[in-house]
Amino acid sequence: MNNGRTNASTKGPRALTAISAAVLGLALLAASASTAASGTPESTPRSAASSAPQYRAQRAVDDFAQWEKKLILPPHVTARLDWARKSLAPSGHQKLERLALATAPAIAAGTDFAALRKKTEMDRVITSAGLSGMEASEAAFIVLAMATKDMDDDIRIIMAEIKATNAAKQKLGDQIKQLNQWISEDMSKAKDDAKPSDIDNTTVSGKPPQASEKPQAVKAPPARGIVLEKVASPTIHLEYVKAPDIPPLPPRSSGAGVDAPKSLLAERMSDLDGLNEFSEMTALRLQMTMDRRSKFISTLSQMMKKTSTTQDILIQNIK
Repeated sequence: MNNGRTNASTKGPRALTAISAAVLGLALLAASASTAASGTPESTPRSAASSAPQYRAQRAVDDFAQWEKKLILPPHVTARLDWARKSLAPSGHQKLERLALATAPAIAAGTDFAALRKKTEMDRVITSAGLSGMEASEAAFIVLAMATKDMDDDIRIIMAEIKATNAAKQKLGDQIKQLNQWISEDMSKAKDDAKPSDIDNTTVSGKPPQASEKPQAVKAPPARGIVLEKVASPTIHLEYVKAPDIPPLPPRSSGAGVDAPKSLLAERMSDLDGLNEFSEMTALRLQMTMDRRSKFISTLSQMMKKTSTTQDILIQNIK
């Protein structure tokens, strides 16, 4: 009995390895069967890029919701911007706004905060006003906060396009599903029409039966692929793809065969592949920008704690 237990314990790891390999093989086999069953190889040679996994789609939705919540400046930053807008002379406020617009791309690009702050403090708009030391730091804080707000406005533009792009991808997916259904129905009908008839078509005169006329194929209107237009946001120049206009499917032609639907299906699948690729690139750029924004906001808050309130000096000099 002891020898049996010893041998069993020795062979245990090997047995577990064999079982694990068998289970893995069955899992891969089941996955392959599931993939094969979910498509129609005769008519829908789909590529992997045109159908993103469900978990990726859900993650994108979750990230998108989180991004929208983050596009709010901290209350203390908002309060300082409100003060600047109400207290500074209009001409002075406009000077700071122009400087902020020029600074926003550096924030989006992840420029070192200390270097960016120093550059802002040394800008001609601030130095020509006679500001230095803590006054210059205070003015730089207002400029950097304005720049962050300008960057947020660009991000909102891009997020709106992402929403519209997701709707366009949904429409393309619906069209692909509809075309697959048309092709499946047409192929099924063609198979039924090809069955031999039980009726004797020979005539009394012994002449061979006349071949039945085939229905004239109706050509579908030429397919129009979508146009993907890449643009850059107005302030931080972040590149993204505008949501395309998805043309409707042409009317279904009875008796036209499956060639036209198949051609249109291939085009719509290609459109969806391209749209998925570009939208993923846009999402990646936006994610990087949001990460940089989060770090910048944190550092900006620390900067505010270190600066003194020199409101009277700013009001007198920035005009």
